[in-house]
Amino acid sequence: MNKIERASENADSDSIERKLPLPVTKITVQKKNQDRYSLFHDKLFLIGISRKTRNDFSIEEGVELTPSLYRQLNDAEDLVAIRDACFRYLSRRDHSSFELKQKVGKKGFKTSDIEQVIQNLSDSGYLDDETFAAKFVEEKTELNQWGPKKIKSHLYKKGIDRKIIDKVLTHKTDDLQLQQICVDLVMKRKRHFLRENDDYKRKQKIYRYLAGRGFSGSVIKKSLPRITEKLHA
Repeated sequence: MNKIERASENADSDSIERKLPLPVTKITVQKKNQDRYSLFHDKLFLIGISRKTRNDFSIEEGVELTPSLYRQLNDAEDLVAIRDACFRYLSRRDHSSFELKQKVGKKGFKTSDIEQVIQNLSDSGYLDDETFAAKFVEEKTELNQWGPKKIKSHLYKKGIDRKIIDKVLTHKTDDLQLQQICVDLVMKRKRHFLRENDDYKRKQKIYRYLAGRGFSGSVIKKSLPRITEKLHA
């Protein structure tokens, strides 16, 4: 549930707060979501809350809903909604902290609340930028055959700290591995490069191609002798 959906559920929140304090006379499970409850005073709907919020604040029938408690419940519901949104995104694929902040921020929640939830998820081990970065490097190196420069550029865009990027790249890649990837990439396009008869121009094309894939000049130069050998094998 995002900020807009919660606002719709509690559409008359301002008018409700003006009527408080009132005792909660009835609590019902919501039909569309078994983990949410509707609180009433007689027939007057007061607020919708999650199971977690109900447990955290020990909300039972007979509790007096004061303006202060009402605001606390609303604030708590924002945190629950942010946490639920984060888990939905994480269930689809891994995300960096920055990506989650960007996506959840579009739902209208306060930045301070989003940062609080993100920090809690990090402290609980549900979110780890270093683990995310290491998996990203492994996937892009082995499956997509990207070079370090291209990987680093994309990790920057995902908000990963420079120190983490340098650490995972150093740990996950080495020159020999990268040279082999360069050879494999060129051999997949062997016919394309052999169309160029001029050896110098062919090497230039190979260099530009590999540089575009994110490989450094030093790695490309080291791989060129093996590439030349395999092209003419």
